[in-house]
Amino acid sequence: MGFEFRITASLTPEQRQHLAQLPELAAPAPRPPGSARPDTEARLTEAGLYVCQHLRPDPWHGLAVLRAWLDAQGVDYAVAEIDD
Repeated sequence: MGFEFRITASLTPEQRQHLAQLPELAAPAPRPPGSARPDTEARLTEAGLYVCQHLRPDPWHGLAVLRAWLDAQGVDYAVAEIDD
């Protein structure tokens, strides 16, 4: 259970800096008690962003905020689920 996806977007250095400061990306993901891995991992990559939620059936809480910001900036992006 859970999901993993990539958001591919051409971002300027200023846009990357702004995204890095979003609470959903800036704060380290909390680790559930007794778990070795974080509940959610969201980070900037060379191609855009990477998000992985472990053992969570609901979508990443930051996705709507991120999509709205990318749309407002006029950034073309693609969201692709990774199916390993």
